[in-house]
Parts: sequence; structure tokens; C-alpha cells
Amino acid sequence: MIPLRTLAVGCIALALCHAARAQDTVSTHCREVEVALDATHTASRLDRCGDPAAPDLLWHLDRIDQIDGILDGQYHRRHAGAGTVVYVMDTGVLASHAEFSSGDGTTRVIAGYDVTQGVAVGASACRSANKALRPCYDDMAELIGSSHGTSVASLAAGTNIGVAPDADIVSIRVMNESALATTRTYLDGLSAIVRNAWDPATPQFHTAVVNISGWVLERLIGNPDPRPVPFAAVEQKMREMINGVDAMGRPDPNGKRFFFVVAGNNVDNGCGRAGVVDRFPATLGRTTDGLITVGGMTPENAWWSGACRGGVEILAPSYAVFSASITANDHYRGTRPNFRSGTSFGAPIISGIAARLLAENPELTPQELESIIVATPSRIFNPDPAYAGGRVATVVPQAPAVLTARIPHSPLVTLAP
Repeated sequence: MIPLRTLAVGCIALALCHAARAQDTVSTHCREVEVALDATHTASRLDRCGDPAAPDLLWHLDRIDQIDGILDGQYHRRHAGAGTVVYVMDTGVLASHAEFSSGDGTTRVIAGYDVTQGVAVGASACRSANKALRPCYDDMAELIGSSHGTSVASLAAGTNIGVAPDADIVSIRVMNESALATTRTYLDGLSAIVRNAWDPATPQFHTAVVNISGWVLERLIGNPDPRPVPFAAVEQKMREMINGVDAMGRPDPNGKRFFFVVAGNNVDNGCGRAGVVDRFPATLGRTTDGLITVGGMTPENAWWSGACRGGVEILAPSYAVFSASITANDHYRGTRPNFRSGTSFGAPIISGIAARLLAENPELTPQELESIIVATPSRIFNPDPAYAGGRVATVVPQAPAVLTARIPHSPLVTLAP
């Protein structure tokens, strides 16, 4: 593990820049600048925001502070997650990215642990001092997986595009560049979270957020493990962490607690033939208070077809989401190459909402966080019991009775063909 309070990062000159963010309300209408990576690949830089004629590029922020689904081009940043910790169990987080600048020359990615050494299948030969904090890649095929954790973290707690831009982030690298993990890396990652939570250098908390935008197998073909960790062992560890653990990881109702947010994708047949969540740990959502499984929705306020049709408990923006990448400290995955789509990117939006709630009330338990989030009055325009009842997570306080949102007349994000 490498502590990172002293790592210097820059702050890009944006209307949303953390150091200059005094107002509660920011514009989600932003422009992007395309940047060539080579002859065939591009990235984006986030340009200035505030022009009403610009696309609603950050529609994922716009949507979560609206109840009726008619976006107004604004996001209200009250209670931005200060004092909270979000653990990102993923492929690593580029700590030096401008999205994680604290505005004083340090980064909000305060620590990183890499527990993937036992997963040789799909691992890159690229070199990094710590891939949890400096993910790398050898070619463009590896970039998608290598940058996945950075995208996820930027949506949960990015300075410019994140739901909770004041939250601290801890990177727990449980997946390699091919996004492959095992139950062993997950169990080791959970143990690393507990160690970090009780580290005196970590901000003190009662409850933290753990984002899991992936799924896991006991065994990987070609990756021998004579004693694989059973799913039951990982499940037990997660349940114990939800209810409280001490510094040794033992159950303790007065210990640290953790709210788990898990993606429920249908990418790569992640929902099985029936279309219902069937990948671990997303399967735990319906039976575990304090662990929530996230489905997806679109800018048109409809269910996203890439999400599971059952087993999800809440919906969040998951289609055409603008997020950070690792090709440079100010690069993003934008209109080209077609944004990020997946409940992998809806889950961190829920994690950011949880961080905001904890900033308002640090005493909330994981079970209480889940209850508040699923009590949202907002709905997609075509709510259905299979789609979490159409419930869309919001940050709107004390909202009135449930509203079934109508579909906007036209898309609010222009997609590349």
C-alpha cells in the first residue's frame, strides 16, 4: 500500500473545477475536445461548461437531482461527500488524474492495494510501481479494462464529473487488465479494506461505501488454484462487514461498517438466459440488507437494455456516460469512442449518492442507506417490477409522492454512430 496525501496533481481549467467550486449548482451542459491517441484511437478532454447550447454531456449528474426525468442542465452539489471514504474494488485508479485533485496539490485517492498477483490469466506485461494507483496497458485492447476502475471512481467521486466530489477514494485492485478476478482476490481485497479502515492515517468513519463494478468466479480456466475460496466465504465476509467488524476483521456491532454497491450487468450474458441477475456478488442484493444491486437507465429516462431484467433493486444512469480514462491525467472516454455504457458505471453513481448521504449523517448504517436510496420517488417512464419497479436513485431531499416520469421529447446526449 502506498499513502498518497503528498502526491501532486493538477486541476484542469473548467467551470466545475474543485478549487473554484463555491456555488451549490453547476451546469451539466459541457463541451469536449477530441484528442488523437494514434492514427485510429481518440480520447476526450472536458472543455468549459455552462453554455446552454452545449450537449448535456454530464446527464448522469443532471438526472439524479431530478424527480420527473425532465433534465434541466444543472446539478446541485450540496453535501458533496466530505469526510466519507469510497472503496473502489476494480482494476485500479489513476490517482494523478485531475478528477481526483483536492485543489491543494494533493489527490483524494488516499491509498491503493493490489491483490491480483495470483491471477496470471489475462494480466498485462506492462509495468507499474503499483497498478492500484497507476494502472497501465500494453495496447489499446487492454486499455478498456485498465481504465475501468478509473472511470468508476471518477463517477463516484470525481472533482468535475462525480456525484460526491469531496469524498476520499481507496483503490482496491481485485481485477487485472482483462477485468478477471477470483473469489481469492475478492476475499483478499475485502481484508485490505478492513486494514485500511482501521489505519490511523485513514479518515475516521462509522460507515464507508464499497463499490463493486464486476463479478467473480471461484476458478479461472488456465489459472490453477488448488484451494479455491468458496463463494460462501466471500459472502460471509461481506455480511460481517455490513454489520460491523473490528480491526482484526472479526464481527463487532460497534466496529466499522460497509455499504456494498454492486453492478447488475447483462454484458457478456451476465444475467443468464432468463435475464435475471445470476453473477456473484450481484446475486446477494435481494437477500442482503446493506448490499444493493444496481440496474441501468438511459438519457431518455427509459430502462437500459444492457441491464438485467430481474434481481436489481435500483436504477442509475448507465448508458452513454462521460468518464475519466488513463491515457493522460486530463483524458476521458467521451463521444468517441462512444462513452462508457454498463451498470458498472451506474453502480458508482449510487456509491456517490451514499457518500453524500453519509456526509449529511455519518451515523447511517448500511441498512439505513439502502432503505433511503430505494425509497426514491423518481421513476423511469416505463416502470416495471422487473426493472426494480422503475426506481431511479436521486439526491433530492424530502421528495414528495412518487412520480412516474414521462419520456423527454428528444435525446439529451448526442451519440456517435
